[in-house]
This record gives sequence, structure tokens and C-alpha cells, in this order.
Amino acid sequence: MPKKSILTLISSILFMLIFFTGCSSENTQDKINDGLNVYNWSSALGSVSETDLDKTRLSYSINLTNESNKNIFIKSIQPSINESLKDKILSEEILLTVNKEVKPKETIQIDGEIILDTKGSTKSDLDKLSLFITDIRVTSEETIKL
Repeated sequence: MPKKSILTLISSILFMLIFFTGCSSENTQDKINDGLNVYNWSSALGSVSETDLDKTRLSYSINLTNESNKNIFIKSIQPSINESLKDKILSEEILLTVNKEVKPKETIQIDGEIILDTKGSTKSDLDKLSLFITDIRVTSEETIKL
């Protein structure tokens, strides 16, 4: 066999190997977390009132997306607060009742607020605390068919 034919054959085999390997499809469902996911959340600090500067409102908004293929009933959420802020919480209850059903691939927005005692704290003291909400605890209900 001439050298040119062997080189063409090897090049063709390598091209096909690279082409088919690069174009192989993976099942993306394996890479998606099956259940609720948070893709977007935000928080902000503000005063409770113009006259009471010793209290600060921590407002938050969380978008929960149902990545499963079945409905999920969310009963409640509870944000976990940075350890350095736990003794400053004035809100009686930080558990937020939701009671909503989230369909597959649907996203719901949940808004809440926590009142903090910031007497004696400056804005730079609060800025140093970094993350106020570290994660959330979601309580959900699921019906399993028999």
C-alpha cells in the first residue's frame, strides 16, 4: 500500500474517532439535582423605621425551582442565620409558612424578613459579617402512590 493511502486511512480513522467522541450525547438528567434548587437569591439591610435606628430589617428573596418530574408541596422554609447574628435576632419566628405546590420545572419566589438588634453597631460592623443567611431549611410534603 502506498504511503499516501495509509496516511489517508489513519487520518480518516482519527477524524471519525474524534468526531464521534466529541458528539456523543450524555444524559443531562444525571447532572441535574433532582428536587428543589436555589438558582437566585438576594438579601438587603434596611431600617425598620426612621425613628428606631437600633433595629435593622434583613429582607430576603429566594427563588426555588422544582427540578424533579413530580409536584413538590412546600410547607415552610427557615433561613439559617450566620452564627454571629443569632443572638441579635429580634423576630419571634423566622420560620416562613409557604403552603404552595410547585410543579415540575416551575420556580416560585419566597420573600421574608428578619428584624435584628443592631444597637451600637455601625454599617461597617454589619458589612464585615459577610453572609447573613448561610442556607435554608425547606419542609416539604410528598405523596407516594402505592
